[in-house]
Amino acid sequence: MLDDGENNIFDCGKLWKIKVPPRVRCFLWMLAIDRLSTKEFLVKRGVSFQNLTINCSWCDGVPECASHLFFKCKFIEGFWGRIFKWWEVAWKQVEGFLDFFVLCNNVRLAEIWKQLSLIAIEAACWTIWLARNELIFDKKRVYMENLVYQSKMRALLWIRSIHEEIFLKENLWWISPLRCQVDSIKSKPAVFCWRPLPVGWLKFNVCGIELEDKAGCGGVLRDMEGVARVIFSGAVNVNNAEEAEIGAVKIALEVFLAMNWKPKESLFIKIGSLVALSWCVNKVLRPWSLQSAFAEIEIAMLKVGNVVFSLAGRKGIGIVFSLAMVGVNRTQIFKAWW
Repeated sequence: MLDDGENNIFDCGKLWKIKVPPRVRCFLWMLAIDRLSTKEFLVKRGVSFQNLTINCSWCDGVPECASHLFFKCKFIEGFWGRIFKWWEVAWKQVEGFLDFFVLCNNVRLAEIWKQLSLIAIEAACWTIWLARNELIFDKKRVYMENLVYQSKMRALLWIRSIHEEIFLKENLWWISPLRCQVDSIKSKPAVFCWRPLPVGWLKFNVCGIELEDKAGCGGVLRDMEGVARVIFSGAVNVNNAEEAEIGAVKIALEVFLAMNWKPKESLFIKIGSLVALSWCVNKVLRPWSLQSAFAEIEIAMLKVGNVVFSLAGRKGIGIVFSLAMVGVNRTQIFKAWW
């Protein structure tokens, strides 16, 4: 619901107070003052494009300026329609970032939800920019489903990193944030407490699930500060949740090696299934059907160096369980790191 009575003058102070990564705040400021390096912006400053059209990266219909790229393109309007519907708010066409910022700030929500919605909106803006750059420089087109998914996941990770005092029911996050029950850690019994990792260690939480004869897996890599560095999610061709979890372990090691992390760190891999954990730590118990998967895991572990497997408490794998749930219906593995 919008509050039309609020002042529509752009307040730059509000922009800098949104709790998103510093480089994202800088990006938003450049977007607000129309200084992003869009194609039209670069052409006006004498940059020539030889083998690249200056038209919109999404629709290729008009020259790419910030207002069209982020708000006026029909593809992006469809994207914002989905994001606002996710927040149970009506999308209204805007002329540019200033109108958009006012629209977002005038949404009537309780204070905590207002903060979370602004984080989610800025995560969506940042996701649009990253997807646009991938399209231009890597020729990698991002489809609507993935663009929305990446925005939701990035928002969830930022909220979890910034608001450690808040518990969200993450299985409902993908449907509507407003349906997640927001509880303060102070109001909950201390049944689960995150413990910092030893210096020089990283932790991969992995999870696999089986749902209606289909299986999915997910994983999140965190550093000693508890900040997420890597996520992956996708479907796996296996028979049960335990095997899906082994698939997640294999993907986690592959992603870790692909990142070429420097310097090399010791790695905890926390698994949600006691059965899957027993397979990882005891070669005798491994099913014959998974011998090839474990052979690849052993090779990857040698390349990583020091790898330790342990059991994760069920309340400690909320994000990866959500990733596994979403991964069941994904057509390909989604991987991202930053």
